[in-house]
Amino acid sequence: MPGDQLHLFQRKTYKGIIPSIPFEARVPATDMTVLAALPGYYLYLKDGGFSQYTPDDFVGDLKKFGLFLKEKPLKDINRGDIQAWISFLKTPSPKGDGLSAKTVSRKLTALSNFFNWLLMNEVIDRKADPMADIINSRISSPLPEILFEDECTRLLATASSDPRTYLLFLLFLETGIKLEELFDLKISHFDFSNKYSPEMLVKHTAKKAKKDRKLKLPMEIGAVFTEYVARYEVGDMLFPYTQRFIRLLITETAKNWDTKASVSANSAGYLRG
Repeated sequence: MPGDQLHLFQRKTYKGIIPSIPFEARVPATDMTVLAALPGYYLYLKDGGFSQYTPDDFVGDLKKFGLFLKEKPLKDINRGDIQAWISFLKTPSPKGDGLSAKTVSRKLTALSNFFNWLLMNEVIDRKADPMADIINSRISSPLPEILFEDECTRLLATASSDPRTYLLFLLFLETGIKLEELFDLKISHFDFSNKYSPEMLVKHTAKKAKKDRKLKLPMEIGAVFTEYVARYEVGDMLFPYTQRFIRLLITETAKNWDTKASVSANSAGYLRG
């Protein structure tokens, strides 16, 4: 991979903690704190068929919850603790985090999964589950803005100055793949044996394998694909970058795009509707 992506964009992970986790710490106990139980919970997420981003994201949210509770053992956590944390998350700074309802909902999803893990390991019973009566309403994102054909053409023209950006937008506009699917793409997933009808395989793992599918690609994608792989010395993974870096590419391209419509990494996969 070329050196044009700064270390600033590297994703922080917890992979380094795995070899150092003693066996006894992998099984939660009632007198453990949340922070003490996290190494075992992380390994459960890694082996449980979840998305590749779930272990780091969930453990990151749980770490903040553990710091909020300090030394309180798992057996003593109650509904009031959860409600106090929710209030802290919603309260504007400096007394709280001032998070949006959608972000709070995501953190509660992580918390619910953690307590389900504790139930599975009989650390707590269902009557003592502090999440039992906590309502976590799903927050729906607004529908993305759909681009017209001429806007798509102008957007691609703006992105065409660089093969990486051009390939990125071609894939989003022509296939409608999601951002998380983009990062799973490998060079071997592309079939150019028929140059007039190239194809791309979108693969998932574990529980999401049923979402595997083969997608037709436009004929012109072959040339930009080859140029991108050669210029950026791409190996196995097609886009070996962080989500933050890809979002920045999309944002910078949108700034140079002559239209009033908005483009974001969240909506790019659905631009063509």
